[in-house]
Amino acid sequence: MKYPDDFNTPAFPAGKFVAVSRFMATAVMVIFFAIICVCGIILWVKKTQDISPFLVSLNPNGERWTLVEYNNHKTEIPVYYVLQESFLNKFARDWFTISDDIRVNQANWATSCSRTGPECTTSNGDVFEVCSIYCSTDDVVFDNFKDVVLPVYSALETEKAAVWTVKDIYIKPLDSMDSITETGGMWRLNIIVETDNGLAGFIAFALVGYDPEQYKKTMGYYVADFNAYRIN
Repeated sequence: MKYPDDFNTPAFPAGKFVAVSRFMATAVMVIFFAIICVCGIILWVKKTQDISPFLVSLNPNGERWTLVEYNNHKTEIPVYYVLQESFLNKFARDWFTISDDIRVNQANWATSCSRTGPECTTSNGDVFEVCSIYCSTDDVVFDNFKDVVLPVYSALETEKAAVWTVKDIYIKPLDSMDSITETGGMWRLNIIVETDNGLAGFIAFALVGYDPEQYKKTMGYYVADFNAYRIN
C-alpha cells in the first residue's frame, strides 16, 4: 500500500448522506411548523371578522352607562325591524314634544282626524304635520292621549309656556330581535326630554301592530298599546 494516499480513507463513509438526510428532515419540520402557523393566523383572522358590535350609551343627565349589544351575531337586520324602529322614534318625538309654536302643537295634537283622510294617507309636505299622533295610534291609545296627556300638555303650554324637546331616544326590543316580526312586536324606549326644569327621563313600552289598510302613512305600522313612566 502506498502511504499516505492508500491510508487517507474516511472513518465514516456514509456520513455525507446522513448529514444531507438530517438537513432535509430539519427543513421539512420547519416548513411544516410554518404551515401550521399560517393556518392558525388564517383561522384567527376569520374569527375576528365575526364580531359582536356593542355601544356604550351615556345619558346626558349623568345616569348609569348602558351597554347596547346584540348577542345573537345577526349579520343582517330585517327591513321591518328598521321600519318599526324608525316609526317609534318619530312617534316618541311627537308624543313628548311641546313646541314653542302653538301651531305645531295644534297640528300634532289634533283630534278631528280621519284614518281615510289625506292627513293619514298621504304626506303633503306641509310645514305642520297634522294629526301625527292620531295617525300613528289605534283608537284606545289615542283616547288615552286625548283624555290623560293632552290636558296636561295644554295646561303647560298655556299657563307656563312650557317647551319640551326630545334630546335622546334609545329603542330596543323588550325581549330580543327575534321577538320583532313583520307584523310588529313589543319595544322598550328610554327617552330623555329637555324641559324648562331640566332634563326629564322617561321609560316607555310600546306594542307595535300592523294594518296596511288603515295606516298607509306609516307603512302599516301603528302603536297598539303605549305606557310611559317618568323616572326622574
